[in-house]
Amino acid sequence: MRTVRVINRTRDVVLADRAELADNLWTRFMGLMGRTELPPGGGLVLKPGGGIHMWFMRMPLDVIHVDKRDRVTHVLRGIKPWRFGPLFVGGKIAVELAVGTAQTTQIGDQIDVEQVPGPA
Repeated sequence: MRTVRVINRTRDVVLADRAELADNLWTRFMGLMGRTELPPGGGLVLKPGGGIHMWFMRMPLDVIHVDKRDRVTHVLRGIKPWRFGPLFVGGKIAVELAVGTAQTTQIGDQIDVEQVPGPA
């Protein structure tokens, strides 16, 4: 998967400096299933956004839903394994982060996703 950086521009906070981009059916389905933790600065950006599931997850997550204007529409904090997250139709991305990472993120904040350059 490609690596991206997720930044809350409104609060000038890097939410993830090395998040994975899941932008096809398989990578979106697999997501973070089976992992026991996220590395520091890690996360997963699901594109397009919408709903998430926590089946076969081993850790709770914070999830930020972002619309086509790059604005936060919903913040789910500490969603537990073995649950379905709510479905938000028309989302551009959903960002899965370690619990506590989205602590200061609020509805309406602007979120940017930037490509991280790979090794030369």
